[in-house]
Amino acid sequence: MDDIQFIDTRAGAERAAEAVATEPFIAIDTEFVREKTYHPLPCLLQIAGAGQIFCLDLIALEGTAALTDVLMDRSVTKVLHSARQDLELFYALIGAVPGPVYDTQIAAALLGFPDQCGYGNLAKQVLDIDLEKGHARTDWSRRPLSTEQLRYAADDVRYLVPLFETLRQHLENRARSDWPDADFLALEDPRLYTPDPDTAWSKVKGWRQLEGAALARLQRLAAWREEIAVARNRPRRWILADDVLMQLAVRAPADEEAINDLDMVPPAVLRRYARDLIERLSMDGDQSVPAPTPDTRLSRSETTLLGRLGKYVDRRAKETEIAPSMLATRAELKRMVCGDRDLPVLKGWRREIAGDALLGLLD
Repeated sequence: MDDIQFIDTRAGAERAAEAVATEPFIAIDTEFVREKTYHPLPCLLQIAGAGQIFCLDLIALEGTAALTDVLMDRSVTKVLHSARQDLELFYALIGAVPGPVYDTQIAAALLGFPDQCGYGNLAKQVLDIDLEKGHARTDWSRRPLSTEQLRYAADDVRYLVPLFETLRQHLENRARSDWPDADFLALEDPRLYTPDPDTAWSKVKGWRQLEGAALARLQRLAAWREEIAVARNRPRRWILADDVLMQLAVRAPADEEAINDLDMVPPAVLRRYARDLIERLSMDGDQSVPAPTPDTRLSRSETTLLGRLGKYVDRRAKETEIAPSMLATRAELKRMVCGDRDLPVLKGWRREIAGDALLGLLD
């Protein structure tokens, strides 16, 4: 633990910020819990830089205020692995997304590793380092943290620096240094981390079973649930479970008695929100949440074409040693078949590798 500094005071956090402020890049990871909250509850921030590892107790520090300038300094690259959840936490804390970002998971996918390759697997394959897995399910909100827990947390950034340097060199050797730039920049888009009630329906399990008025009711109910979950900082399922939303959308009870007859809405929720539920269920169609056609049905010939596009992407990914989804996902190919041309595969290096040929197959 000689190189690990546990910090739980503002003065200590300011010293850590000062130590890494002039580094060209720093490795970052976070530990959080969110079983009982909508937003992640920040617990620990690990930073590797200037030859040191800092583990900052975000509970004692009540956030990252002392580190905000460094996190937002665009002269300091922030290296993370599978960055999205960490960036969501920062956005919730400081109302902005740190940058610039270098995500080693994305970089690895552009070298042929699986697109969701975990940090431990990547460290083993690239650096031949075996990481301890014993604290993967630790409750990071509990104090005090043990020496073993801190060592486990520190290892999450200890090897990020050599991993970053190795992957970056491999990309440079293959003339791919700029390939991940657009993906990294996309991670800084605040819309990725901003709750959106208007699209919450698409996260409800089973929504594809609905259409017409029932789907419109589900959209309104899901938007309401999202608003309540955000306001109360509670998981969506604590407000109403997905299966309850589905039943309400299908059966469309007209009053509190009819909702109660379903025997699915928890009494506490019914007492507090019955009027809201009835209001959302009874809205006219013109007042429903606007949404695109949720599940475009392809014709038989379009389905065949989609399969051809997918096979081409798989072949080109294999030839160029890239994870196939880094070229185009099946959902993107389906949008292409349906006429959408504002897609990543039709921009930049992806267009050169596969996009133009895909358009040729469409023609």
